[in-house]
Amino acid sequence: MSASTAAQSALILLREGLEAILVLAALAALLRRMAPDRMAALWSGAGLGVLASLVAAGAYLAWRGGVHDDMVEGITCLLAAGLMLWTGGWLWRSADPRAWTEALRRQTETALAAERVSLALGTIGFLAVFREGAETALFLSALAEDGSFTGMLAGLAAGAVGLAVLWWLLIRTAVRLPLRPLFLATSIFLLLMAARLVGAGLQEFQEQALISFNPAELPEWTETLGFAPSWEGLAAQAAVLVVAALVVAWPRRASRRPAAAE
Repeated sequence: MSASTAAQSALILLREGLEAILVLAALAALLRRMAPDRMAALWSGAGLGVLASLVAAGAYLAWRGGVHDDMVEGITCLLAAGLMLWTGGWLWRSADPRAWTEALRRQTETALAAERVSLALGTIGFLAVFREGAETALFLSALAEDGSFTGMLAGLAAGAVGLAVLWWLLIRTAVRLPLRPLFLATSIFLLLMAARLVGAGLQEFQEQALISFNPAELPEWTETLGFAPSWEGLAAQAAVLVVAALVVAWPRRASRRPAAAE
C-alpha cells in the first residue's frame, strides 16, 4: 500500500467534501429540530448528487478523456448560488422559530407549497454534492491508475472518517444552540456561500474565455476565503452581497408593522 496515494486520496476527499458537508450539516441541523419530515428531501437530493457525480465522471472518462466540463461546473455553481440566496433569505425572514413552524404547517396543508420547499431542499442537497462530485471521482480515478488502489481505498476511508467526525461535531454543536441563533447563523452561512459560488461559477466561465478576466492581484489567502481572483468575479460577489443585505434588511422593517399595529 502506498502511503503517498493514501494521503492524496484522503486530502482530495476532505478538500472537496468539506463544503458539501458544511452546507448539508447547516440545513440538516435546522431541519432535525424544526421539520424532521423534510429531511428525506435533503438526503434524497444528496444521494442523487452522488449518483449523478459517478455518472458524469464515467461520461467524462468515456467521451472527454477524463477531463471535466468547466461549463457544467459553472452552471452548477450559479444554480446552487441562486438557491442558497433564496433559502438563506427565506430562513432570515423566518428567524422566529414559532413563525417558521406555523409557516411550515400552512405549507404542509398546501400540497404545491410543500412540494416547492421539498424541491428546493432536495436541489440544494443535489447541487452541494454534484458541484465537486464528478471532479472528485475523476481525481480519484486518475490516482487509482497512477498509484496503489489499496492505498487509495485506505485514504478514502480515512477521509470519510474525517468528514464523519466533522459532521458529528457540527450537528452536536448546532443541536445545543438556541433556535434563533441557529436560524440566523444558517441563513448568513448560506448567503455567504451564495457569494462564494457566484465567484466560482464565473471563474469556470472565464477559464472557457466566455467572460473577460482582469486579475485583482489580491493576496493568496483571500482566494482561500472565497474571494474571486478577478475584478469581474469580485463585482458579481459584491452584487450578491448587496442583494443579501437587502434581503436581510427588508423583513426587519416589515416585521415591525404588525407589532406597531397591535
